[in-house]
Amino acid sequence: MGAFENSKVRMGAMRFRVGLGVVGLVSVATACGGGSLGSPVPMLDADQAVLRASRENPFPNTSLVIFRWSVREPDLRIGGSGFARLQHPDRARLDLFMDNGEAVLAASLVEDELRAREGTRLEVVPSPALLWASLGVFRPGGDVTLLGAEALDGDSYRLRYRLPDGDELRYELELRSGRVTEVELRHGGRATHRVALNREGGGELPKEAVYRNLAAFSELKVTVETVERVDSHPSDIWYLGP
Repeated sequence: MGAFENSKVRMGAMRFRVGLGVVGLVSVATACGGGSLGSPVPMLDADQAVLRASRENPFPNTSLVIFRWSVREPDLRIGGSGFARLQHPDRARLDLFMDNGEAVLAASLVEDELRAREGTRLEVVPSPALLWASLGVFRPGGDVTLLGAEALDGDSYRLRYRLPDGDELRYELELRSGRVTEVELRHGGRATHRVALNREGGGELPKEAVYRNLAAFSELKVTVETVERVDSHPSDIWYLGP
């Protein structure tokens, strides 16, 4: 195989792997790393904690978001640009591109249903709740079971949910603002994915979301550049064909 063919094969492999990492974020926007800091202390009123999280982390206004993204793996560094189209109250679409304009991934989320073009490996997606979390949205889903609310050492508290498959979803929130700062997916008692949010600036959307797949030692970082309010988006963008 010649140098040109080798180059084509490597680029194709990079697109495939980036697609998997991004879908992981899309479905989850989670990160794999160490556990959250703080010793849990049960809170008296878990229902009130959930109501506050819902109130302080709503779906963003209908908007067009331009961002930069980058992927880091043990043997891969790659990045590019992208945009998100958000439609209040429950629709989002993400499109990622290489810096040369080549499309990497297109995926949409309608309520709690993830949609992508044929051939996208959706089985790597841990949970739609993680994608919502990457947008700063508290949306654990309607088929989860609240396990409890815990105050942590410092200025944060945690909400824990059990998913239908037995995995655990953990939200860490600021005590003062009620904003989500981290979401973690746990399997068999161990963290497998994590999403960490940078809420610096106090904007409606997080300034930065970092998704880590702990088992794969991979990281996807999304940094928001601009947010433009719009009236609506074309209705056909949520239904991705081949």
